[in-house]
Amino acid sequence: MNAEILRHIPTIAEFFKIKNDKPLAEGTRQLLEAMEEKTFQAGQNIVTVGADSSDGMYIILSGNTDVLSNKGERINVLGAGDFIGELGLINDDVRGATVRATTEVVCANISRDLFEEIASKNRKIYGSFMNMLYTKTTKLVTEQQRIKSELAIATTIQDGCLEHDFSEFNKLSNIELHAAMRPAKEVGGDFYDVFMIDRNHLCFLIADVSGKGVPAALFMTMAKTHIKNFASVGMPLSEVMFRANNALCYKNEQGMFVTAFVCVMDLDTGDVTYVNAGHNPPFVKRCGDFFGMMNIKANLVLGMMEEMKYKEEHLTLSKGDTIYMYTDGVTEALNPKQEFLGDDRLGEMLNAHSDEAGDTKTFVEKMFEEVDGFADGEQQADDITMLYLSRM
Repeated sequence: MNAEILRHIPTIAEFFKIKNDKPLAEGTRQLLEAMEEKTFQAGQNIVTVGADSSDGMYIILSGNTDVLSNKGERINVLGAGDFIGELGLINDDVRGATVRATTEVVCANISRDLFEEIASKNRKIYGSFMNMLYTKTTKLVTEQQRIKSELAIATTIQDGCLEHDFSEFNKLSNIELHAAMRPAKEVGGDFYDVFMIDRNHLCFLIADVSGKGVPAALFMTMAKTHIKNFASVGMPLSEVMFRANNALCYKNEQGMFVTAFVCVMDLDTGDVTYVNAGHNPPFVKRCGDFFGMMNIKANLVLGMMEEMKYKEEHLTLSKGDTIYMYTDGVTEALNPKQEFLGDDRLGEMLNAHSDEAGDTKTFVEKMFEEVDGFADGEQQADDITMLYLSRM
């Protein structure tokens, strides 16, 4: 191929350290000129997982591809300027992934045999190529470290947004509560909140943002902030949800949404006003009775459609009554047989610990243990969050 054309492709220039004002090094020129143009049609594999790697390295000149795992799952996308299988030039390992054309793809290719033939005549080519691979790998590792560091910071920030010390709330004469969240990734989309609206009204809520990772965490922060800001001024809960929904719909181009169960409790009477925005119904346990799931209707999730009306409902918690709120990471936990935990099994788990229902922290910890026991080592696929309140 024409080395002078290839040298102007940014990734090639970066990989081979080509300077615009400098002539090509002889070894680089030989390598680029030895490459052959190959065309792949949409749906055709450029390289296949488990296949021999003697066909060497490809550089995409035009078109797009999917990178697929050995299970056929898409793990990356590649386009013009990206390299495929460069390690195939220096070792005889089989391919670790499949790269499949999603459009017509034109590549520059050099086989392992041809590379070795050229390198045997000019050992500087081999040395230069190894140096290029080292530089690329070092850059990749550095980028991964940067991402890991930023995720760690995001995790710390998100964790700081959640209440962990409930001692001040538990000093109130009529209630005791505890909550915890365990994200499936470094950062998650679940959240809970507890705060006083005035000296006699407590707001507590649990919510679940669509998706996971940093985008969900950012949307979570927005949702949590809007709900708290509107609720803190003492407006009716239906109005709080109406305004929070409109705020989340504004410029929501990614179409994210959040399910939420939001409660305001009168600490003197035990009356709880609540709005369910598409969230899992809580379980309630009456004093001396068993846990049962609340039979309630759901309003639309937050962030989906503007100008939606949200209906308030009421529940009274008497002395000894409790309410257990959770996200679907609990009921959708999987075991090695790929069975969901489900609502019925959750009810059984709750009732199995009725004797500990009065100690909110211990009870939440026991429920996390129950979920982990059911999962039996299966990887957590979704954020798991619980909030538990007992009327004293």
